[in-house]
Amino acid sequence: MGKGILRQIFIDHWDDFVKLYGHKIRKNVLSEVKKMMHCGSIANGYIEYKCPDCENSKKIGFRCRSRFCT
Repeated sequence: MGKGILRQIFIDHWDDFVKLYGHKIRKNVLSEVKKMMHCGSIANGYIEYKCPDCENSKKIGFRCRSRFCT
């Protein structure tokens, strides 16, 4: 199972899980899961690679470096 699949499971079900068990989840876990769910998003910063010949570009979002992603 890849990291993308795990991330999608959290995105799909995290809010419902927090509604049921939020009072039992430590604050640092909430923070780490939030970072993991937004990991790689260009909204959080990115590096852009451009081809000097054809001007095509690709943006790659910075990684979160959370405990769940490393």
